[in-house]
Amino acid sequence: MDELLNHAFQDWAHRLADEPARPAAPAGRALPPKAGSQALLHGGLDAAQAFGPAFDGAMSNHLPMALHAAWEMGAEAPRLQALVDHERPKLVPARPASEAEAASARRAAQRRMTGAAGADEWLLHRGQPESFPWLQAYFSAQLAQQPATQVLGAHLEALLRSPHAFAFHGLIRTAHAWESGHRAELAAALATWAAWWELLPAGRRDGEAMPPQAWAQALRSRTQGWRSELPMIIYRMRSAGETPLYAGLAECLAPASGLAERREQLLALAREAYLHSRNFTVLHLITGLRGLRVLLPLLQASADQQPLVAALDRATVAGWMAGRLHWQEGVPAGALLPWPALHRAALAQDDEHVIKGVHACWQEDVRAPDARWRQVAQRMLEGQA
Repeated sequence: MDELLNHAFQDWAHRLADEPARPAAPAGRALPPKAGSQALLHGGLDAAQAFGPAFDGAMSNHLPMALHAAWEMGAEAPRLQALVDHERPKLVPARPASEAEAASARRAAQRRMTGAAGADEWLLHRGQPESFPWLQAYFSAQLAQQPATQVLGAHLEALLRSPHAFAFHGLIRTAHAWESGHRAELAAALATWAAWWELLPAGRRDGEAMPPQAWAQALRSRTQGWRSELPMIIYRMRSAGETPLYAGLAECLAPASGLAERREQLLALAREAYLHSRNFTVLHLITGLRGLRVLLPLLQASADQQPLVAALDRATVAGWMAGRLHWQEGVPAGALLPWPALHRAALAQDDEHVIKGVHACWQEDVRAPDARWRQVAQRMLEGQA
């Protein structure tokens, strides 16, 4: 296995050496990647397939996501190679599906595509990290025979009932994979989301539903005294979901017309929370909600979005509680850097969360310009609280 890994990365390194440099970005704006440089990204993602989706138990492999975010912000070949070199030592080799698993997954994929009996066999593997190889083979088989838009459309409604799966990384990685246009990475991302899929419990509504601003204030005030010392976001979210405090907040936000409206409400909440806390878990809320925006157009029009809105509300409450925010009333003021400078600063970081976070802020600012996104990005570059 080590020999295979070394071969994959040596092959990519040779291709990196031949990649021409991009022209300098015009002053004041970010330069989008040139079309021909997608081979640079795809070579890195090819090599990254040698690694599994998790390490150290419940830590997510960020390499594919960081490669895409860095590439979109203009990273050249040496910077991408440095990112790989930084992430590679802590990652573990992927376990490929056995022949029996692969054959079973291909049969399940065929039944799903034809609508035959047993078409939803993949659901039996959902929520089981040990089933990642089977799920990866299943999604690979689907993507080999159908357009990615069709595969995503057929599975997103079920997956979005767990937007927080793997501490939001299933959703985040799938969005980056879709944008990357890399079939094997999309299969791995979907398999990651499905393998770590889990539900949060329903809550209860005490009194009338709250408008977003009142709900945000209730999150701040009611959760101040709650704290979990569990070591990872995913464990703290599970712990939060077991509490009466969570139950009293999870169903209290006023209804929304659908996921798009709810996403906008929760994104504004997450942006404000990060400005006042620099909180690591809130960063995941921001990158997760960006991922939701990317994938939302692929959700089938027939999907019932209200259960998905409820799942997103629950994920936000559990994520907020897991973050253990320390709210700072004053937000540091100062000159805001332009995006090209923020990109350079992010690419100088070794922290893959900062790379993805700054990328998400930039993308949201491009969509709906607001100077606060540059402020959030600068706060991310200061480090996480």
